[in-house]
Amino acid sequence: MLQYLVIDDEIIFRYPSKTKSEITNHLLNLISQYDIGTARHSYKVAKMAVSFAIKLNLSLQTVEDTLSAALLHDIGKIKIPKHILNKPGILTQKEFQIIKKHSQYGFEILNNTNQLKHLAEVVLCHHEKFNGKGYPNGKAGKEIPLIAQILSIIDVYEAITSDRIYRKAMTRKEAFQVIYDGMETHFNSTLVKKFLLERY
Repeated sequence: MLQYLVIDDEIIFRYPSKTKSEITNHLLNLISQYDIGTARHSYKVAKMAVSFAIKLNLSLQTVEDTLSAALLHDIGKIKIPKHILNKPGILTQKEFQIIKKHSQYGFEILNNTNQLKHLAEVVLCHHEKFNGKGYPNGKAGKEIPLIAQILSIIDVYEAITSDRIYRKAMTRKEAFQVIYDGMETHFNSTLVKKFLLERY
């Protein structure tokens, strides 16, 4: 099975020769064991992302990759201290900078597998913004992988329509407005229009 060691607060992974599905399931188990809220969010994002990818008429392989990437988009959060990850109040600037590292951590985790390496860039880019003002690398437009652009929309929508320890969930109408307002700045406008059409 997938094993990991903790050395100086760093999680070091050892990957035996396993299938893509087995590695994904092991990583999902790690997420669930570390933070059940992150696990629930990941499953909800995956369900919506796959539905959206199918509605976009993407290839079967892309739909499958969307599922895997959605399930593991927040895998890097297992390396974020729990007192920051689950803080009930507003994060300090320093704490937010630590949270932002989860994209890079996720990239490193997936990039260390042969089975999921092709999705590492997607996980790295799921917080990039269409106008280039996202993180971690300020990529813009078509520099951002298509699946990451899809996850960007679904990730935000699921997060703001769910109760969190620091705030109540928005209504669907309020969430639709947030997504709509993010066209061409946060999100790809073509994808947003298709997403909102699907959700209505």
